[in-house]
Amino acid sequence: MDNQLERVIKSRGMTVLPDTPQWINRFEIESESSNRIYVIAQRANRTEWGCSCPGWKRFRKCKHLNTIMPLLKNHSNG
Repeated sequence: MDNQLERVIKSRGMTVLPDTPQWINRFEIESESSNRIYVIAQRANRTEWGCSCPGWKRFRKCKHLNTIMPLLKNHSNG
């Protein structure tokens, strides 16, 4: 994970997770409406970001990514 991105993620109280072969720049984000924790990550072979929440799995859109995307746009090339 990019050091600047990692600092920003940690400064917002989110937990950085290790990369996997399919996903990089992984971190946890808390749900605002429940006690659930979701994972936001970037596809390793593209600039696409995803979330583990039901909204993203079903519609490929979610409020978690909408909230954090301004931060992620500066780091979309991983």
